[in-house]
Amino acid sequence: MRDDAGNERGVSTVIGVVLMVAIVVILAAVVGTFVLNIGQQQPQNAPQTAIVADYSKETSPNGEYLNLTVGSGETLQRNELSVTVSDAKDSSGNDVSLTGNPIQAQAPTEISSGTEISINAKQFSGVGSGEHLDLSEATLRIVWEPATSEETNTYVIYRWPDPSTR
Repeated sequence: MRDDAGNERGVSTVIGVVLMVAIVVILAAVVGTFVLNIGQQQPQNAPQTAIVADYSKETSPNGEYLNLTVGSGETLQRNELSVTVSDAKDSSGNDVSLTGNPIQAQAPTEISSGTEISINAKQFSGVGSGEHLDLSEATLRIVWEPATSEETNTYVIYRWPDPSTR
């Protein structure tokens, strides 16, 4: 490039300015990451555990039941787990609700291999006299909510029945 006086000028000053701006932007991003602790806000992983369900479609005196047994995996803390059941009915087809948390009532403080939880009609409100519990269309979830974490996420660590089997 020539100016009016006939001298040659390079574009190196423009390239230099662009490179300096790029370096400043990268440094600001690195400093901002450390200042805001973005790297330390990793979500906590849900515990890995195997749970086996023993479902009885045969009606006992109280109706159908579901026994859940922890087969293997990480040790779980009872106070971090809850059970939700949706679409449970009585034998007349009326909706019934799970009362309480069977895990809190039946499991030890630390839940490990061999721990068994039983879900039956005695734990549901709305199952009237002479009625039985019907779990044929029900969905049960075991939810893990970490007690020691600052995050507010909850995780479904077990679902019965498996959605692929319905």
